[in-house]
Amino acid sequence: MKKRLAIAVTSELYPTIFDEHDQARLKSLCDIVPVEIPNAADKDFLLKAVPSAEIVITSWGTAAFDEDVVTAAGKLKLITHAAGSVKPLLSDALVTSGIRITSGAEAISYGVAEYCLGLMLLASKRAPWASNGTRRGLWNEAVNAFGGAFELYRKNIGIIGMSKVGRHLAHLLKNFDCSIFTYDPYCSSEQALSAGAVKVDTLDELFSRCSIVSLNAPSTEETKGMLRGSHFALLHDGALFINTARADLINEPEFIEELNKGRFIACLDVTSPEPCPLNHPYRTLSNVMLTPHIAGVLANNRLRIGTHVADDIEAYVNGLPLRNQVDLTRLSIIG
Repeated sequence: MKKRLAIAVTSELYPTIFDEHDQARLKSLCDIVPVEIPNAADKDFLLKAVPSAEIVITSWGTAAFDEDVVTAAGKLKLITHAAGSVKPLLSDALVTSGIRITSGAEAISYGVAEYCLGLMLLASKRAPWASNGTRRGLWNEAVNAFGGAFELYRKNIGIIGMSKVGRHLAHLLKNFDCSIFTYDPYCSSEQALSAGAVKVDTLDELFSRCSIVSLNAPSTEETKGMLRGSHFALLHDGALFINTARADLINEPEFIEELNKGRFIACLDVTSPEPCPLNHPYRTLSNVMLTPHIAGVLANNRLRIGTHVADDIEAYVNGLPLRNQVDLTRLSIIG
């Protein structure tokens, strides 16, 4: 008998995450609970959909599995989250229920790492600034902006956070003749080396040694505000800082104070709040390249999430290990 699967993903999101092939895979693997895919995957929908389900697919906007929902879901064994962080789903009742949870964070991490690499290649050469300059009648003058352009060859590249994104980014950087360093208290020196990076013990060392620093750490109570003005003051003139993680990891007033000196460039894909106010310095500082949180799940990269979810459901149905299971004992140090 097939496992019963409930789809608690909104009707707007579902076709952007699961293509026709993966939708067909889900139907071949499971019996779909016969409730219409909702406009809103709220608590009322969950209470209606989960009682007969052994597997539930969730995503952005799915309501938390509070005590009422967990109690109603007496047959539930697996939640496959077609999004990044599972924390919006969690309650004490869910954490202690024994229900297994997988995440699409691994799928998202590919796109984030690729975007970080793209920013490194373009911003280090000052390409966005040079392009703007040519529109104003200049030619190569902007290449010398903010300490001057450079390339990755023989440069030190720093990665803060050697989790999913950090490891993928380090893998991509192996194709370039550069040296990779990482700061991550929860990554051993041996684990860093296996990913192609050298672990450093302090943020000060990372910022002072590297021409590019990419922030790829999770937002936790421990990491909030961990990057201070003193760290950015250690960057070389002309250095590049990239944030595709979360804005709350940075002490923003101190960061802006250092940005105002014009010594380095920052490529920022996240702000707090989003969008940031129209009068925010990030919108006007000439050494800031600001993008609207597009690194991870823009357009067709969402379909990678659907494939990972379908892979985990297939593994579960066949009694195989789950590739993307979340270790709930590590909630305090994951995003």
